[in-house]
Amino acid sequence: MNQHLKWFGRIVWIGILINLILAIPAILSPRLLNITLGLGTESSDVWLRNVGMLLISCSIFYAVAAHDPLRYPAYSWLVAISRLIAAVFWIYMMRVTAYPALMRQFFFTDLAFGLVEGLFLQLGLPADSKIRLPNLKRLWLGFVALIKAKWRLKSVRIGLVVVILLVGFVGYELWDHLLRKRPDIVYASQQDHWKHGAIGLSNESRVPFYVWKVLPRMFADKLPGGWSSFGLITEPGNELPVGFALRDIGYPAVEANCALCHTGSYRKSPSDKPTLIYGGPAHEMDLQAFQRFLSACATDPRFTPDNVLSEIKKTENLSWIDSLIYRYLILPATIQGMQQQKLDYAWEDSRPTQGRGRVDTFNPTKFIVYKLPDDHSIGTTDLPQVWNQKPREHLWLHWDGNNNEIEQRNYAAAMAIGARPDTVIPESFKRDTDFLLALPPPAYPFEISQDLAKQGAAVFKTNCSACHTPEGKDFGKVMPEVGTDRHRVDSFTQQLVDKFHTVKFGNILFTAYRKTDGYVATFVDGLWARAPYLHHGAVPSLWDLLQAANARPKVFYRGYNVYDPKKLGYVSDGPEAEKYGFRYDTTIPGNSNAGHEYGTTLSDADKWALIEYLKTL
Repeated sequence: MNQHLKWFGRIVWIGILINLILAIPAILSPRLLNITLGLGTESSDVWLRNVGMLLISCSIFYAVAAHDPLRYPAYSWLVAISRLIAAVFWIYMMRVTAYPALMRQFFFTDLAFGLVEGLFLQLGLPADSKIRLPNLKRLWLGFVALIKAKWRLKSVRIGLVVVILLVGFVGYELWDHLLRKRPDIVYASQQDHWKHGAIGLSNESRVPFYVWKVLPRMFADKLPGGWSSFGLITEPGNELPVGFALRDIGYPAVEANCALCHTGSYRKSPSDKPTLIYGGPAHEMDLQAFQRFLSACATDPRFTPDNVLSEIKKTENLSWIDSLIYRYLILPATIQGMQQQKLDYAWEDSRPTQGRGRVDTFNPTKFIVYKLPDDHSIGTTDLPQVWNQKPREHLWLHWDGNNNEIEQRNYAAAMAIGARPDTVIPESFKRDTDFLLALPPPAYPFEISQDLAKQGAAVFKTNCSACHTPEGKDFGKVMPEVGTDRHRVDSFTQQLVDKFHTVKFGNILFTAYRKTDGYVATFVDGLWARAPYLHHGAVPSLWDLLQAANARPKVFYRGYNVYDPKKLGYVSDGPEAEKYGFRYDTTIPGNSNAGHEYGTTLSDADKWALIEYLKTL
């Protein structure tokens, strides 16, 4: 073949490559391609996959002409003509669709390929296979002379070097902006590491930092109070709330860590500044509302790569390469990830709202990680405390006592929020684990009557120690007879246990899990900071817990962080609690406040003495 036909083949191969770049994501991830092309979610996944197959089919036929255009000249001409026909089609689509700019790009692409391929065929094919243009003979001969003068072997070599350099440059930039891992931030203070140190989640569980920063601006109508709207704890001088880490693996991104669910706060009065409770329940945080906000953003017509990039550029100085990579790779993948999260958590829409300080612990693992069928169970529980873990080693953990290995429990929790064996950071994870082993329960921040507490110690020994001290006969045992709401214990199924026993997390096999039939009796250290009470937070204060079930509040508000030192719980009624809290209705399935009626028959004097003693633990 002469040089013209060789270049025809090269151009056709380039066209095939472009076809495959579109076809493969169209088949494997049509939603991502929709977003990249600016189509949102309007295009049908089925038909886009069909288009992908058609592109692959065309590419197979194109490959024959690219390999040997001389063998079937008419066939080679059809390759070029098909591109020109496609260009005519895109002119029509520019008029009838809502995406004329995108159709215009397709038009110019097919037009350019059709013209260039036709030109090289006209130059390279034998005379009897050329398209005859007698009226343009003189122009044609001049054009041929120009082409022959320009396309020399040296030029071809130079062009090849340029292509290689260009491919290398593009490859390096993609690696540098998408995959290159930069050192994680190392915090000198263990408290700072707990609040903001990365434990290593997968890329799918991160949000680009620049997107994180613009979301409150773009969707102020959905987020009137900023990130604090979800009860996330914010501190002056830090752009990220407690429980989020900033990492740079190709690009700066935000991911959650253990502190998100296990750091609380309290105030002594409405005018007081919050004090953090490390390892405490995040009783203010509404994780479900946070997830639903991200899902709502992803399906909002304003949340397009172009709009987000425009908003980012108002505060960030992006290079042109950064802009291209964000526009065509990072932002479409982010939007797709948020949309996928909406699909993954669609099962929650058929359950009662979880509210502040609560989460469905194991159903996400069942349905999302292990792909088990939806059993319609309700697994909502209170976020637990995790301080003082040393004496809990080898005790039965979780509310239902389903695991007695802290390491397995911790890694299972990390897996549920997006960590993978190849992404988790063992040394950072160990640092947090060691911190919790030695972290003491928080000291009660108000005055304690030592005389009354001494009386309460005797009441505790008589009425509570059998279950809640290591010397007690029922300590560490699962107690079905406690009579509290069964939804959580029933949601943890034997089928899930079997999955835990057969699926590894790196080198860890979750062999310590078991199925139980009740809730476990354990320590009550730092009890004042663990309100609301019971495994699902159905009782607002210890005073209320010491009342018969039918006398406990039927409706209260949880998530307000001003503390009530008398009843031992957070303020759960009144205008401020209603303004900031979540309305908890005990008549809703999974929210029952029945059970654990131990101590309800004590005299009021003994109850107040018991409460005073519990402040000291």
